[in-house]
Amino acid sequence: MSGLRMKQMVHSFGDITVLNGVNFHVQSGEVHALLGMNGAGKSTLMNILAGVLQPTGGTIEIDGQLYTFSSPKDAKRAGIGHVVQEVDAALFPALSVYENVLAEQIVEQPNMLFSKTNKRAFVLQLLERVGLAHVSLDTPVQTCSLHEKQLILLARVLSSSARYIILDEPTASLSEEETKRLFAMIEQLKVQGVSFIYISHKLHEVKRICDRMTILRDGTVVYEGDVSLPTEQIVRHMVGRQPETRNTFAREKSEETIFEVKQLYIPKTKTTVDLAVRRGEIVGIAGLVGAGKTELAESMIAHVKTTGERLLHEKKQTWNSPKDAIEAGVCLIPEERRKQGLFMNETIEKNLTVRLLSNIAAWQWIQKRKERALATRLISSLRIRPSSPNALVKHLSGGNQQKVVIGKWLQTNSDVLIFDEPTKGIDAHAKEEVFSIIRTLAEKGKAIIYLTSECQELLHIADTIYVMVDGQLIKQIDAQEATYEQLVYDMTGGGTN
Repeated sequence: MSGLRMKQMVHSFGDITVLNGVNFHVQSGEVHALLGMNGAGKSTLMNILAGVLQPTGGTIEIDGQLYTFSSPKDAKRAGIGHVVQEVDAALFPALSVYENVLAEQIVEQPNMLFSKTNKRAFVLQLLERVGLAHVSLDTPVQTCSLHEKQLILLARVLSSSARYIILDEPTASLSEEETKRLFAMIEQLKVQGVSFIYISHKLHEVKRICDRMTILRDGTVVYEGDVSLPTEQIVRHMVGRQPETRNTFAREKSEETIFEVKQLYIPKTKTTVDLAVRRGEIVGIAGLVGAGKTELAESMIAHVKTTGERLLHEKKQTWNSPKDAIEAGVCLIPEERRKQGLFMNETIEKNLTVRLLSNIAAWQWIQKRKERALATRLISSLRIRPSSPNALVKHLSGGNQQKVVIGKWLQTNSDVLIFDEPTKGIDAHAKEEVFSIIRTLAEKGKAIIYLTSECQELLHIADTIYVMVDGQLIKQIDAQEATYEQLVYDMTGGGTN
């Protein structure tokens, strides 16, 4: 029997059941969408298929043969390929295209008897299959575009004769033209009998490229069938009945606009944005992975060179760097806190006071007592655990790390705080603590911009919500009038068809 079948898949993390009897079937030579909201179980199911996790129960059958995968190597040998979303993490940037494509073959067959000429011919053939014949084999991967890197990783997957390939948010960082090229390549490989499992939140793309779909919700299959289902019904299957947790924290609504951007050009998405935030207002930006939220945040603080206007307290700003934005009173709490927001090998004290050195220094010498007193006050007010100023940040939980990232701005002159996915990787209790800090800042008259893919968070905390799709703000909504289902529908591109 041809095709891939996962039957009655069950998986638990401790007492939490993530998959509860999932049946998943991919036919030979089809593109099958795997849909669901964050936490639905998609990643767990695919990690089992890729050999990263072992299921609590269930079976995997490929072309009529039963398999048990104890490692990713087992899955690859059975014909399973995985093109991950973070392609840079899966490639060797300093090595050539040739070396990256052959990387798995070198590991699997270190004593390959092919001559170098035959190996290069083999790689060329793979690159032609994925539409990269124009790229030199000797090109360092680090000089390639993101789209080219994605196809290089796909060529590597095909080098192992993969017949069922997982594509995880494959167009999240691609332009429309690059997306068209990717889809054309997928269609060509389909004809050759290759099947794809396509994971995406972009429903308009799912309808363009996929043949069938399976929708997961809370670890169970709620729909399997044709992709011709109306987008509204797909969204309804994905979200189910959601609690409408509203922002009930009333604040005085000021009419004073603190920060505004007009026709701000975002180079990566090639779009322009208009956005305004008032004193004491929390403005939410709702967008999926790859919608352009981080690029917007970085453009607002002059992390990239761009055009358009930035106005702070109605005065036009000509910032040339993030340093200029910070000195003017605009700061960014980045999504990647460990890479961009913290000195991981330093103490809580050093991280909390790094923006305030001029306040705690005399004659270019840091006054240790002032530094300790300031850090201790912030640790107490933010309820950072452990409470020792000498604790290393790298040993803190994600939630406490995030509180440190926020805390270092609290004693500065910042009037505008931009939060990019501020609850990423933290638990429910820590989220509520972060929400409390943000509300307190708004109550003090700070202007807050909150960018996230979590709709429920925006309904919980925002006053105004903008929806971002493909780098554009397509809609502005009063948060009190928004619904979870409508936000999901708009974010997935339902309103742009």
